[in-house]
Amino acid sequence: MSAILKRKVLHLDVQFVSPISVSSGEDEWTDSDLLRDYDGTPFISGTSLAGAMRAYLEKEKKDKCLMGYSDNENDGKMSSLFVSDMTFTDKVKTAVRDGVSLNENKTSITGSKFDMEILEAKAKAEFYLELVIREDDDENQIEQELSMIFNGINSGEIRLGSKKTRGFGRFKILSIASQTYEKENYLDYANAYKKATWDAQKNELEEWLKKKEWTPKQVHVQIPLRLKGGISIRQYAAKKGEPDYTQILDHGVPVIPGSSFAGAIRHRAKEILEELDQSGLKLPEEVTDIMHTAFGFVKETNANTSQIIIGETEIKGAKPLTMVRTGVSRFESAVKRGALYKETTYVDGTLMLDIAVRKDEEWSQEKWILGLLLLVIKDLQNGLLAVGGETAIGRGIFSENGLILIDGEANKEDEFISNMIQNLERNGGINQ
Repeated sequence: MSAILKRKVLHLDVQFVSPISVSSGEDEWTDSDLLRDYDGTPFISGTSLAGAMRAYLEKEKKDKCLMGYSDNENDGKMSSLFVSDMTFTDKVKTAVRDGVSLNENKTSITGSKFDMEILEAKAKAEFYLELVIREDDDENQIEQELSMIFNGINSGEIRLGSKKTRGFGRFKILSIASQTYEKENYLDYANAYKKATWDAQKNELEEWLKKKEWTPKQVHVQIPLRLKGGISIRQYAAKKGEPDYTQILDHGVPVIPGSSFAGAIRHRAKEILEELDQSGLKLPEEVTDIMHTAFGFVKETNANTSQIIIGETEIKGAKPLTMVRTGVSRFESAVKRGALYKETTYVDGTLMLDIAVRKDEEWSQEKWILGLLLLVIKDLQNGLLAVGGETAIGRGIFSENGLILIDGEANKEDEFISNMIQNLERNGGINQ
């Protein structure tokens, strides 16, 4: 084994932009409880961090990279990067999110309800990375791969935990500090993981982000929207005297989960594909297969990850509105007995919906996915597509509130939509 020349320890401060759910595998309180240490404090294991980093580098275990490789019994190398657990630096707020699978008619599927414990957004945390540089290592290459990881984190392309494609697990790096330990100061390494070592250290974040020219692996779309009327995505009361249900909140702010947007977008995308098919345009595959490619699926032992990542969205400037309502029989036009309830909704407000589409190697598949997605977004902007519950009484309607940005550029959506339609007409298929 090659001799160690130096150790470089990095201390990272991070903050979660969205909720996170890293399951312990236990179901004592919910169907999916958070991972906790001996004292009951939530944390994120180093293996979860390392797995997300390696996946972003797109390296198999036999591929050479800073995280080591193993090709066969005689050829391999241990990882140059050691990853600590991520621990939270302030008091975190946990919550329980309810979920249910809906069919195409927006009614729940029997037996599909579940709940999960989450950490709410804005939580701050820290963790350590340690680079071990040996005689035959290319230190510059190792640091460039690490720079790629840091760019992936801050762009939202590296996420942690479950429900990553529906808005969970996004975090950003606030600061990076580093200390190098060589022959001259190797005794100082004993204090490398003590908090006092990192007080008042220089923030090297920008330097690390620029160590390698970085190309995003996703197309990032930002859609500014304005809420017209109210929104109703229910969070049920747990305390006596509270409304029976309220619009779902995270760190005290009304939010729309990525899963709620995804359900509405998926439903409308399928309608568009079916209309194109009925109009005589030949699709390359069955509508269901195209939907599985774009939005993913899970069926018994078969599964496919969604190519579309939809973020959880805060509603800014919305006003709470509490009202007492009662159920009415549609046949008798009379009040139902025992159907009186209180709800709190939020009205008005603005939001920025973030959507990303994964790129493939030839930048082809995501082009038609993005074109289809933008057609749906136009309906969302024009109030033709509603999100959440009680849409029949005007809830969940939006209007445009600015220009759509695709990788930071405005006025690009018509180009993608036009290319998709022209490609259909010319080639008789989306992905040709």
